[in-house]
Amino acid sequence: MSYTTKEENMTDAQHIIDKIDNYLDKFSLKTSTATTEELIAFIEEQWKQADEVKYTIYQSYIIIGRMVNEYIKQGSFEQMMFWLEEGDKHKRANDNPEYIRNYYKGECCLSCGNEEKALYYLNLCYAVEPDYIFSRAPFCYKFFNQHLEHPRELVEPEYDDEIEVEGELELPLWTSFFQMKDTIRCEVMLDYMEEEVTEEEVEDLLQKTMKYIEEKQEVILDRLLDQLLLKYKEWQPRYGYEGEDKEAFMPDVGSKEQFGRLITPLVIYIIIESLEDKPHIGYLFDCSWDSEHALGFMTYDNKVKDIGGADIAFCL
Repeated sequence: MSYTTKEENMTDAQHIIDKIDNYLDKFSLKTSTATTEELIAFIEEQWKQADEVKYTIYQSYIIIGRMVNEYIKQGSFEQMMFWLEEGDKHKRANDNPEYIRNYYKGECCLSCGNEEKALYYLNLCYAVEPDYIFSRAPFCYKFFNQHLEHPRELVEPEYDDEIEVEGELELPLWTSFFQMKDTIRCEVMLDYMEEEVTEEEVEDLLQKTMKYIEEKQEVILDRLLDQLLLKYKEWQPRYGYEGEDKEAFMPDVGSKEQFGRLITPLVIYIIIESLEDKPHIGYLFDCSWDSEHALGFMTYDNKVKDIGGADIAFCL
């Protein structure tokens, strides 16, 4: 008779969860052809094969949350509830008190269109910590407040006077190169600004900088990709992808054009130190080889000063 040790069980469960995690990473690539239905079917099949040890693995908790959200998007209440119950089985569930877990279930039920169940869980939360609901999502506490015997007088939150200026930028050349559907968000950062400025001054600088980027989009793109091509070959051994994973996440690149399917621009940060000086401009990209840390560039006067993770794009 043979016996399976706890360590072997852990290895089997971990292997399956790693397999799901890898599939999710590949699904997020712009080269992926898998459908959401195929994603869900794959995860559910693999999940069944993993034993109880899966409820002790941190990444499993992330996967459960992903499945809850996928079924909310589809409006599939029963399937969503199944995954909420799976979440209760995970050891991470005990990180939060029961009233918080009940609030989360209520919010999920409301998002999925089941108001009756939403009220059930929100009432459980309210019975223990009546103020908690009103510190969370407005759509949820406004719904719940309508069903109270004595509704609260809701006060809109006060916002500080910090200047926040941002815009949306369309770069036709970049849209074509990166096969994008969305515009790129531009955000002005005043973290390094010491003198007083008005919102109108910041807005004016944003518009001028966006116009500059539009006019120089080809030159900027070329310089970013030139630097990436040099660093990319240096980074490959560090990430250590092999076989199919290497081809999917970090394949060998011989020309800048190949980066069009590996990275996608997300945010352009305009960092002001003085209204008299040119701003630093940071470029944040999603990248296939590091979904957690992403890819960042810092430029000044149209020259690349640094390249690395996401923080490079917004930290001087």
